Amino acid sequence: MKLWKVLGYGVLLGGLLLPLRASAEQRHDWMLAAGKPGTYVNLDIIFGAVQATLEHRINIFGGANTLTLKAGALAAIPFGSAQADADLRIVILNIGASVGAQDIWINQTFPKGVEPTRKLRREREASGDFDTAQYAFFEGRAGIVLPFNDYLLFNNVNSFRIMGSQENTFDYQTGVVHDGNYLRSDFQLFVKHNDFGGLAPMFQILNFPYLNERRTQTNFGFVFVSRAGLVGRDDLILFQMLFHAGDALGGYDNSNVYGMAVLRGPLSFTLVYRSVIGL
Repeated sequence: MKLWKVLGYGVLLGGLLLPLRASAEQRHDWMLAAGKPGTYVNLDIIFGAVQATLEHRINIFGGANTLTLKAGALAAIPFGSAQADADLRIVILNIGASVGAQDIWINQTFPKGVEPTRKLRREREASGDFDTAQYAFFEGRAGIVLPFNDYLLFNNVNSFRIMGSQENTFDYQTGVVHDGNYLRSDFQLFVKHNDFGGLAPMFQILNFPYLNERRTQTNFGFVFVSRAGLVGRDDLILFQMLFHAGDALGGYDNSNVYGMAVLRGPLSFTLVYRSVIGL
């Protein structure tokens, strides 16, 4: 057998055995529990981006209430951003706020009367028909985390973001074109277990202004999160996919516009590996 085949099989076997060895050291659904107090660095490798965040958690009046302060930066293919966050967990209620700035390297703003379809965005990117933009943003959040038992967890996050972008500009984080602000509600019901992590169906409502009218769009999909096992402890892998079915679930039919321009259908996905380092 050739040497390169031996090495290849060795790397494959090692990749399979490493998560199994590490999984015995920590639950696969550890990230779905309330975080422990302390200071941490989160290092993220995201499909198309990298991110680093410094996080400090403080228990307030016992372990049921936690204040989390964060500061971080992200560099993606089409944009970069930096922000600071403050989140307060009061038993099952979460409230928070963020302030930050974005530098959009591939900015696409469309004239009125032009439908900003995925096909058009692909063509504009390929031909260099885009500009750059910089703006600040503010976001407020509120939601609940409700554990029913050891195997079921309901999670809801509602956010309102105000952005300094121009009207009719594509927003990479929501996958839609809007006029500078949006409301987003995410609903997830996790089925979780310490041997595999958590899997949740997901329902999303987006409400945003476009062409002088507020639109309400619905998306559905799933999110899976588990222990990655590439280091001794406190790492995870997350995969989330969202689909837009037009007006089939009610709301605005945005099926020609929504999602990543490189994809042919109205969908978007997020793939993240995170390592959490305690300081």
